[in-house]
Amino acid sequence: MHITDIQSIHHSQPEYWENSYNTGEMAWDLGEPTPIFKNWIHSQKKPLSICILGAGNGWDALYFAEKGHEVTAVDFADSAITNMTDSAKKKNLNLNILHEDIFNLEKLYDAQFDIVLEYTCYCAIDPNKRTNYIQMVNNLLKPSGKLVGILFPIDKELDDNGPPFGVDINTTMTLFSKYFTLVEKEIPALSIERRRGREVFVIFKKNGY
Repeated sequence: MHITDIQSIHHSQPEYWENSYNTGEMAWDLGEPTPIFKNWIHSQKKPLSICILGAGNGWDALYFAEKGHEVTAVDFADSAITNMTDSAKKKNLNLNILHEDIFNLEKLYDAQFDIVLEYTCYCAIDPNKRTNYIQMVNNLLKPSGKLVGILFPIDKELDDNGPPFGVDINTTMTLFSKYFTLVEKEIPALSIERRRGREVFVIFKKNGY
């Protein structure tokens, strides 16, 4: 369905994002696997169970599956699901593609993933739901699990119009600290040109293990 009056659709609804696919206005989509995540996954020594939130067209999901990891890719936009499904079939990949709102995942999974992957999902949700998001990620992860993510955009104020909504690093560290310990944080050298200096690569480990 093509949506002409996008102003009447809230960004928490799948129709908002479906309109972006229909119009080709997908600023979040790199058209290829994320270089930062490609570099990270190459350092992993064993197969991992990975959940990708807001997986979009599935570039990272497909790449990780090609490398032998068990991947669950989640999105609630119809086109995202269709595109990922078609790509996985063409590549003959075993990819668990889930057509679902991320905030419903706790009903489906409990402490089942080694890794939750984050990129442009945290900044797309209503900022008032960020605490819920962090709690949800905690519940999805195994006891020793980690969130591997890229926080973006760190150069935008939270009260600026979104999505994407701004991400303040200090505030985000505080929010995550209830459930997680920060184990890595850096300005990535492999950011694409238009996001260079505007994002931070982080790894959070679940607390208590």
